Amino acid sequence: MKRIDARIFPFTMMAIVCAMMFFAAGSADAKPGQSSKRQLTICQGTEFALCAASTCVATGGFVRNNQGKRYPAVTCECPIVTGDNVADLNGGNMQGSCTSSNPDFVYSTFEFSDSFPQLIDGTWQDAAPIVQVCPAHESFSQCWNWQCTRAGTVNGFEIADCTCPMEKTSDAFVSQSGQVGPSACAELPVGAPLFFDPSSTHSDSGH
Repeated sequence: MKRIDARIFPFTMMAIVCAMMFFAAGSADAKPGQSSKRQLTICQGTEFALCAASTCVATGGFVRNNQGKRYPAVTCECPIVTGDNVADLNGGNMQGSCTSSNPDFVYSTFEFSDSFPQLIDGTWQDAAPIVQVCPAHESFSQCWNWQCTRAGTVNGFEIADCTCPMEKTSDAFVSQSGQVGPSACAELPVGAPLFFDPSSTHSDSGH
């Protein structure tokens, strides 16, 4: 199991975003009259759920994207943060805007961050993300561009409940759930498929 401090390896973090954008649910399979074209946007200074280090639980139900495709559903607890973030306004079940018209809802999008709230050993705390590569036989959750419901404040952090698709890939996948440890790989962590060996992108310079 490979665990990589995201603060040290920015190329790995960029690869996460590239994989996420390539694979994210809602990017294809449009029905007639429904566009699957991406609307990549930098949402500036908005509230959003940052699920990058979250693990999830299968609901037994399903969730549909904007194109009507159905996926097995998971529910994830994610911190709500404010800042610039990357979204596909046509992805998942976003409705063409960075923010929801319903104040009870926020969207799960993504930003690079050296530190953000994570649930570690049962307590929400601010911590640096640790990238973790998980084996292909495990499933993962894909929460980018999906709607979340505000769920109150825990340990001083505002939390959202997010309903997202559960995904499967023949490749290993990468997640920022490394603070929890290797066991998180079996807990439907939020992640994206990995198409390269992260250690190969960095020279052995001792830094």
